[in-house]
Amino acid sequence: MEKVICTGHCALDRVFTVEAWPQASAKVAATGFAELGGGMAANAAVAVARLGGAAVFWGPAGEDGIADTMRAQLQSEGVDVSGLRRFAGLQSSTSAILIDARGERLVVGYRGSALQAPAEWLPLDQVAGAGALLADVRWPQGALAALRAARRAGVPGVFDGDSAEQSVLLALAGEAEYAVFSEAGLACFSGAGDVETGLRRALALGARLAMVTQGERGARWVEDGQPGGLRQLPAHGVAVIDTLAAGDVFHGAFALELARGRTAADALRFAGAAAAIKCTRPGGRTGCPSRQEVERFLREAAPGG
Repeated sequence: MEKVICTGHCALDRVFTVEAWPQASAKVAATGFAELGGGMAANAAVAVARLGGAAVFWGPAGEDGIADTMRAQLQSEGVDVSGLRRFAGLQSSTSAILIDARGERLVVGYRGSALQAPAEWLPLDQVAGAGALLADVRWPQGALAALRAARRAGVPGVFDGDSAEQSVLLALAGEAEYAVFSEAGLACFSGAGDVETGLRRALALGARLAMVTQGERGARWVEDGQPGGLRQLPAHGVAVIDTLAAGDVFHGAFALELARGRTAADALRFAGAAAAIKCTRPGGRTGCPSRQEVERFLREAAPGG
């Protein structure tokens, strides 16, 4: 079983289903409610486990009840939580999330003070025994240490580049072998409107592959040494119910397929299918499919169809 270490953010999401969110002050009646685990790296770890990999989570939490719930939720999914470290005096992250009738989301998140915790405690000697390492942008000091360890060990290192300060994104993208950005993250990283210019900046910093995910428009990427311009991964035409955690599922699936020795193109194709299936289901990490479901989907569905 391929081992993937996921380093970064773990959170607790309170999810409310509504018809639409207002544009001004108002009271809105929710038609549904759930308390779910969240956080980019934590969601990716659950995706790895559901897709048949050995998932390990490394990241900080507060010494609070939220951390108790987060640990229990990850354990229930089969994720190794020995690297979920709690820090006295710090707070865990939590979010309120609204999902509208179209499946779009509005997230009000509190990034807990635990994300300011140091990273010296990370068991970096264990990276060499993993098939891949994934690091998100929310805990930069941990991501930097983990991605550097992956480089030293020759283990594929994947960076989940969402919105953050440009200096943080530049530092982390330069340590990753695979830099995979959201559209907002790429804009913060490059400061340029042109996608290819932004992605090639990541290659210049040292990434082997740089990619931007674009939801229903699929994804585009460039690869070091690959002739030509941008390559395109078409999106699958699915009935979207809920996009929450779709990007995290994509990153987890991509890292797992790299750990299994797949080519980047094949790993991206698999990850795109996993994310598409997730969008057809309510909930965040709870909507992540199994490997059998993804493989069946790829056999039956045509990209962009």
